[in-house]
Amino acid sequence: MDNRRKIRPVVSGNHRGWILLPSEGSKIYLNPAERTLYRLFLDHPEGLAADDLVLYWQELCDIYARESCFDDPTLRENALVSLCSESKHVFYANISRIKKKFVQAIGARKAAGYYIKRVPSGVYRTCATLMAYCE
Repeated sequence: MDNRRKIRPVVSGNHRGWILLPSEGSKIYLNPAERTLYRLFLDHPEGLAADDLVLYWQELCDIYARESCFDDPTLRENALVSLCSESKHVFYANISRIKKKFVQAIGARKAAGYYIKRVPSGVYRTCATLMAYCE
């Protein structure tokens, strides 16, 4: 059993783009690519390897379709191709921006339980869990 304290962000469909942190009394705006990546990691608490992101292609497509304002499937696909590219540049940039936004909103110590980070096993994960998701 996992004995770590679970942090519970709430992703609100009523306030598209905002990650609500009720226990911190704060909210954080993430752009569609950041929200898609964050939601994927919330849905996979076991963590994911950066090189395996493409294995979750359909799940990423479904999340991005909900989180993005793009009606054009080609635009959505291009954004996800960049996120899953072999260079991982866009993946790392999104991870870094997510971390920065959490740190700016609630401070480094509290943010550590929320943002996505690489753990000793080599996978990336967040200690946060999804409390509610309103579509």
